[in-house]
Amino acid sequence: MKEDKIIEPFFSHDIGSRQDSAIIRLLIKLGWEGYGLFWAIVEHMHKNPFAVEDENLIAYELRVEEEKIHQIMNDFGLFRVEEGFYISDRILRNLNYVEQKNEDKKQAANVRWLLSSFNKAYIEFFNEEPILSTQEIEALKKYNEKIPNLREKMRDIIYTLKSIKFDTNINFKPCANWLLKDNNLGRLLNSEFGPLKHKKTEKELREEQRRQREAEQKRNEPTEFDLKMQAISSREEALAFIFDHYKDKTLLFARNRAMVVPTLRPIMERYGIVDDDLRSLERKESSEGVC
Repeated sequence: MKEDKIIEPFFSHDIGSRQDSAIIRLLIKLGWEGYGLFWAIVEHMHKNPFAVEDENLIAYELRVEEEKIHQIMNDFGLFRVEEGFYISDRILRNLNYVEQKNEDKKQAANVRWLLSSFNKAYIEFFNEEPILSTQEIEALKKYNEKIPNLREKMRDIIYTLKSIKFDTNINFKPCANWLLKDNNLGRLLNSEFGPLKHKKTEKELREEQRRQREAEQKRNEPTEFDLKMQAISSREEALAFIFDHYKDKTLLFARNRAMVVPTLRPIMERYGIVDDDLRSLERKESSEGVC
């Protein structure tokens, strides 16, 4: 049966801690209960700061008298007080060690991720896996430290690398090893070989197609103008609609049908409306407006 991985943080417990003079004094006065309470407090302090004023909270958590917590923290030289908090040099060393280990692991993970991105992009555009020397990998790591978001740029870098051509040597094809020598990667990012190129990913293409479909769908959706025209059910309504439409424009009643907006022609034909009908409405409105 496969054992579960330990995911909880841990600290070292010295095998000879019982021989420590401070621990011996603790055992003499508080016995094994005091010894167990001491390690419970140490566990707590690896996760949380312990303020002097919080002795009662620790006592409640461990279900013991507050006086015992106070004794452990003050009577045996196991802890000291700084700015209102109990401090242990050993705990501080443990925490610093764990923090450094975590930072090392984080950096190692970032390097693996960077190399993975480099290899993936290289295989995509060169159809082969790059073979990098130790020096070239170190060069890539140094670039990663100096160039923000290098991993996110890696695909564009490799795509641009594939397209580089040299007029002085048309048969030379730059590769991964060339890229990681003589600051060529830095020169590429500085556009010395032309601007950085980008080939759309499958995800980007799908997103572009989705936006195009949405735009097409929006173009095909009926406008307010279309909906109003569809709602017309009589010749009188059609005349009023067309007249109001043109009255708000600068095209007032052109003398030939070619000037009529194409979307209005079907409704004019449906109800047999001609230019003279519109001119009659215009004259009628003009005469009604004269006092």
